[in-house]
Amino acid sequence: MNINLKNCNRIIIIIFGIFLSGCALKNNQVNVADDNNDPYESTNRAVFAFNEDLDELIFKPVARGWRKIPDFPRKNLSNLAETATAPLDIANSILQFDIESIRLTLSRFLINITFGIGGMYDVASTKEFGNIEKRNEDFGQTLATWGVKEGPYVMLPIFGPSNIRDAIGRGMDTIFNPVTFVFRMNNLGFESRLPQPVVSGVSTREKYMDYVDEIKESSLDFYATMRSLYRQKRIKDINNGKKKIQKINYQIPGYDDPEIEEENLDIFDKNFIDNSQTIKSDMNSLPSSDYPEYNEDNNELLTN
Repeated sequence: MNINLKNCNRIIIIIFGIFLSGCALKNNQVNVADDNNDPYESTNRAVFAFNEDLDELIFKPVARGWRKIPDFPRKNLSNLAETATAPLDIANSILQFDIESIRLTLSRFLINITFGIGGMYDVASTKEFGNIEKRNEDFGQTLATWGVKEGPYVMLPIFGPSNIRDAIGRGMDTIFNPVTFVFRMNNLGFESRLPQPVVSGVSTREKYMDYVDEIKESSLDFYATMRSLYRQKRIKDINNGKKKIQKINYQIPGYDDPEIEEENLDIFDKNFIDNSQTIKSDMNSLPSSDYPEYNEDNNELLTN
């Protein structure tokens, strides 16, 4: 018991040190267009290719099978898996000192647990309960709010796009997940904790399967597109959707050329689209709008 307490104290000291160093480096407003932040691109591309092969062989077929399961129990299992992550969202909201996130994550959790039959139904998102927003909070975002910079972009095997800060955050979330503590206190092994991340991963892969396929088919450089999407999404996550970020043309593989960046911004500029029929016709070659959630807030596939 004393050993465990010593280990916890050491980890707390490390986290506090990260917090202090982050305060001195307070600058998490990264402009994605500045650079790709990818010094290990050749290695990352190799890992990306491995992930793609793994996806084609395992994850995508499983997602297709998951889609064939009736809404009951498929959606209910997905809701239970999402509810199981709520304590982690709440904990990170508290660490971020974000009152709004605390209110949203806590209220969603309590409502779904109480009125959603233990989280089987997402009643908190219904009109009757105020359409409470689903907000994902992780320790990578917490480190960012403390001022810790993202570090180099990395492609993790299986888990996909990340960076040094978010990779550390993922590890901390795994170790200190309140649900994990409950399992350990009840002497439940790894096999008991496995269903939740598996169901979450399969459900997410199925949800965005068609849209990711569209992006892949329309992108000249799928790796570069996913890299840009991930970095922009993380900025949006950290700022809770309040920071306007550059949208991209999925057919453009690189983002180093200022002229290309300007062209992309013009194509996606709302006023320009409204006033230009030519651009509207060109947009037909881009991914469709059949998946609005991916374009807005819920493109968590890139981080999970």
